[in-house]
Amino acid sequence: MKVFFDDSGFSFSDYESTLEKFKPNSLLTKKEMPFLELPKEEELLKISVVSDNLREKADTLVVVGMGGSSRGAKAVHQAVGRERGNLLFIDNIDPNLIDETLKKIDWKRTAFAFISKSGRTLETVTAMNVIIEELKRRNLTKGRLVFVGDRGNSFEEISREFDAPFLEIPKEVGGRFSVFTAVGLLPLMFASYDIVKFLDGAYDSINAPISAFYLAASKYLHYQKGRNISVVMPYSSYMSEFTEWYAQLWAESLGKLGKGQTPLKAIGTSSQHSILQLFIDGPDDKFYQLFFVNSYPVDLELPEKTYVLPYLSKKKISEVMRAEFEGTLFALKRSKRPIVRFELSSLSEYQMGYLLMFYMISVVVMAKLLGINPYGQPAVEIGKKYASEILMGRGGDV
Repeated sequence: MKVFFDDSGFSFSDYESTLEKFKPNSLLTKKEMPFLELPKEEELLKISVVSDNLREKADTLVVVGMGGSSRGAKAVHQAVGRERGNLLFIDNIDPNLIDETLKKIDWKRTAFAFISKSGRTLETVTAMNVIIEELKRRNLTKGRLVFVGDRGNSFEEISREFDAPFLEIPKEVGGRFSVFTAVGLLPLMFASYDIVKFLDGAYDSINAPISAFYLAASKYLHYQKGRNISVVMPYSSYMSEFTEWYAQLWAESLGKLGKGQTPLKAIGTSSQHSILQLFIDGPDDKFYQLFFVNSYPVDLELPEKTYVLPYLSKKKISEVMRAEFEGTLFALKRSKRPIVRFELSSLSEYQMGYLLMFYMISVVVMAKLLGINPYGQPAVEIGKKYASEILMGRGGDV
């Protein structure tokens, strides 16, 4: 992956002087960034054994988890797998989603992974109870369940009741930073992704973190100038789940103490026909991150004689996409908008591993610059607590 800073107003020396305040390399420790501690061979083997055992009973794995308990794996699955149908996600309590998902599965050939760091996530526990009750009714609980969470939580206890495997999330790793733990690795192993390449991408991102540091410094400097919206715009429909993952990472980590940079998701080229006008000619309050994928498994070619636009003759669809991407870059640059662009060689396990780790490192550096703690989400807990009180019949007026 290559990163280019098409920035306006600041230079690399500005980034360096900004970062000198705390020397970002000092943050590359287990204490400051617990997610850097990637799983060792013994742990990978344990997850692999669980995955293999599930595959003996099932062709499909339904991942039941909210936010960081599913978004990382879902982002990789969409980007790399595209047409693979062996992973399904229940990541919302929407009754329609749950009903539709459960109606289309073959219960005899489906396994379920329940993922919650606390073991008490309201949505996950709700869906889990519905699913387990149906499995009991069908006498299908054996060999089809796995639980992932913190050691000592309720999920570990339930796993013993069903003689099901329990996989631990390292206590110090928060949900939105957990894609390189069993949270992300179990679903990806089940779907036969190349985990070695996925982790190699993460390792390489850790070993060459300067671009992630510079991204944080650039965003911080522009934030100081009032650019408090962070646009993420991949030119690929198959990276829309990555934008969801990014939005949680950036918003939950930084939105504290009256500070934060609001993530705004867009997809090229479709968003050019909805929101690009605002980007180019609206208020200059945004920082732009654009992504382009340089190769595709399939790249159709237009015919020699084309209707309406003759200059499309014999062009590949990727050439049209590239032209649209460069047109957007040109327009944003002309309006002096700050841009960082990413060129991915392909949508692969390696590239996604690199990208996910890149942004986790960058958000911690950004938090350090803002003077806030990137971990935890205290404000979210208020709403969770009130929802539980409503269900217990204790909720009052807001």
